[in-house]
Amino acid sequence: MAYRTIDVKVDKVDIYTNKMVIKKTQIKSCKNIRLKTVFKLDNNTIITSKDNHFLKLADIKIGKRVSVDFIKTADKKFLAKGISVLN
Repeated sequence: MAYRTIDVKVDKVDIYTNKMVIKKTQIKSCKNIRLKTVFKLDNNTIITSKDNHFLKLADIKIGKRVSVDFIKTADKKFLAKGISVLN
């Protein structure tokens, strides 16, 4: 099953382990809850800019807004299949 996370900010990029961390704020019971999600990238992950140019993981900067298409692997980790940099 595929999922999509829309318009979230990048919190950390690690080009050595091919991981990207995003953070988002969720409001629950009148409290702001900050959630962090770690995405693993592989050789098949496609990263594009808002004008559809291909990018590398190193091109994604902290604080950028992204949209992530991902799947949940058998070991309950998130594998990014596509990342769109929105700004």
